[in-house]
Amino acid sequence: MLKINVVNKCKNVIEEKINRYKERVQELSESLADNDSSNDAEDDDGSGELMAEFERYNNLKDEHQKLKTAFENISYGSGKTIVSEGALVTTNLNVFLISVSLGELVTDDGDKFYAISTQAPIYPSIKGLKEGDSFTFNEVTRKILKIS
Repeated sequence: MLKINVVNKCKNVIEEKINRYKERVQELSESLADNDSSNDAEDDDGSGELMAEFERYNNLKDEHQKLKTAFENISYGSGKTIVSEGALVTTNLNVFLISVSLGELVTDDGDKFYAISTQAPIYPSIKGLKEGDSFTFNEVTRKILKIS
């Protein structure tokens, strides 16, 4: 049940960010259109700033669309016995979902976990480990209690 909640939380966070960026891009697009129609020489600086912000949010939206695709291409099925992509790894100190980098999140049930990618600095320390194995990262030793 925890794994389902964790995966759903990640999906929701990615979707919420995409929607927020889409809304902001739309708002900025409308502001740019309004600026173009007013065509005052004094508005040129404002238009440049709006365009820069538009591009920034559009890029963030595109990055999160790619993140969503990457997240959806990972198999989260049960039966994971080693730490690998798609595994939920419970240690004595933390819970990690090996997926995409979203950082620290909390499920609707209040369970804290870290969504990390295979590019995360901690991943080489845990890759391929099994339940019962221990690893040390940043001078902190953790024991893997469960992999699902």
